[in-house]
Amino acid sequence: MALTHIQRWLLDGRVDPNVDDASFTSGRVALSWAGHWEYRRYHAAFGDDLVLVPLPDFGRGSRTSQGSWVWTMTKACRHPALAARFLAYLLETDQVLAMTAANAAVPATRSAIARSPLYRPGGPLHLFAEQLMEGYAVPRPKTPAYPVISSAFRRAFAEIRDGAPVQQALDRAVAVIDQDIRDNHGYQPVP
Repeated sequence: MALTHIQRWLLDGRVDPNVDDASFTSGRVALSWAGHWEYRRYHAAFGDDLVLVPLPDFGRGSRTSQGSWVWTMTKACRHPALAARFLAYLLETDQVLAMTAANAAVPATRSAIARSPLYRPGGPLHLFAEQLMEGYAVPRPKTPAYPVISSAFRRAFAEIRDGAPVQQALDRAVAVIDQDIRDNHGYQPVP
């Protein structure tokens, strides 16, 4: 199990636990497994010496996560034409670029990627766009329970990092997730 290996690396001192969020920027470690949101901070620390590399392929293909916040409208929207116009506006290249300049995320359209100084071909973060466009990204679960899933896993990972038995930490996370789904009646649409 991957988390058992990671825990062993942590307990053997092969991985800095990064509890101060400075293991990479302070130079204690040579590699950081992080996302695009860290680029500005990392670039400030290392300038043009910062290099983005793909995740390794341990024999089953290299994968990365995919997902972000989205804009949408409900079936019950009272003004669907106006909502659709607003969504179309948000998907204009200039608007996508404005949003990604603010949140540092990968631009949501190919036209915005092509114009983005960070994500266009040759840009320092192009690998993130390439991973999305070439099928290396695995989408987040499509469920309203995602915030609970993410939080429970984050908590389990912290426990595992601190030496808790891996299976017990994961079982606690599953119990939290299952309870949330039960509490919300399976997240079934309300008629």
